[in-house]
Amino acid sequence: MTSSADTGTSTTPGLPVYKRRRRRRLYTAAAAVLAVVIGVVAWLVTSTSSSGLPSFTISVSQGSVASPDSIIESQPSLAKLIHANLRYVPFEAGVTAIAEMKSGSVQAISGVGNPPITAAIGNGTGITVVMGWGFDDDQLLVPSSVTSPAQLAGKSVGVLVGSSEDYELLGYLALEHLTGKVKVVSFSDENSAGAAVVSGAVDAAYVYGVPASTLAGKGYHSLVNAEQIAQLGIPGLDVIAVATSLVNSNPSLVQDYVCAELQGSRDMTGPQAATYLAASSAVQGVPGDQIVAATKGYPFIPPGQQLYWLGSTSHDPGSRIVSAYEQTARFLVAQGRLTSVPSASQIAAHIDTTFIKKALAGDCPS
Repeated sequence: MTSSADTGTSTTPGLPVYKRRRRRRLYTAAAAVLAVVIGVVAWLVTSTSSSGLPSFTISVSQGSVASPDSIIESQPSLAKLIHANLRYVPFEAGVTAIAEMKSGSVQAISGVGNPPITAAIGNGTGITVVMGWGFDDDQLLVPSSVTSPAQLAGKSVGVLVGSSEDYELLGYLALEHLTGKVKVVSFSDENSAGAAVVSGAVDAAYVYGVPASTLAGKGYHSLVNAEQIAQLGIPGLDVIAVATSLVNSNPSLVQDYVCAELQGSRDMTGPQAATYLAASSAVQGVPGDQIVAATKGYPFIPPGQQLYWLGSTSHDPGSRIVSAYEQTARFLVAQGRLTSVPSASQIAAHIDTTFIKKALAGDCPS
């Protein structure tokens, strides 16, 4: 037997065609509204757990050097100090991590350097520095035949694009009057820069960690390093930054995170550092012995120097980090990557020492 469904004929007598069409429109509109509601519910479910904890996504660097975040990630008891559903995503370049924060997919970045932070501030991105992380450990690895800066003229150097390393290298070349005389080749990660030297594509590289060790093993030597460049007046600071919107909406979560970061930094540099570092090797993706060796002696900013760099008071336009970012902004403007240099007060508005001061005072969740 053929049904009305088979023929597409209505079984409701006397219903005008225009009313059927209107009803279909109403059904379609209702379905659209329902889809939106379902989408909102799905977003709420994914952004919070069944216990009501918010999601918290942290962008972290990978490689042979551990970080406080890798200590947190590998120590459940420490991770529990942060009352949120933690999610970690790796980043190779700070500019990418900044873009992810601007889009809302990342709420914190661990270990981001001067140029990305300064550019974000200059472009009006809602980002707040809450803690110092460390200094760069890069070295300018050159062939054995190069023993002075002047001998770099006519040669090519690989460096991580848009990074503190980029800023430091170009600043160093400027100090040595080598701007335009050395070809600086940009790479998306330091491993690629190191590999380019090995293959002969470039003559030298400004790198750290495994790429630096690999080149040293092949006879390359350090002409200058980040610490020496900083002493020459080009300081590169890696910091922990969070979305300003999170500082405003959930300061207790930011405080939890900074407290855990501070404890993680103490664990990885304290008497039991080797144990904590070996445990973090799985999340870093490198062998335990390698991560212990690479992290040992890395120039992290210790607790006692946090306020020295960030300022004893929040939003201090006279702090050392503000001066470093002003200098970085001038570098970015000269490169055409920023249109103007933000004022000291504009930069200082993005430096909040409230959370690290409370953490240093022991005002943390137990």
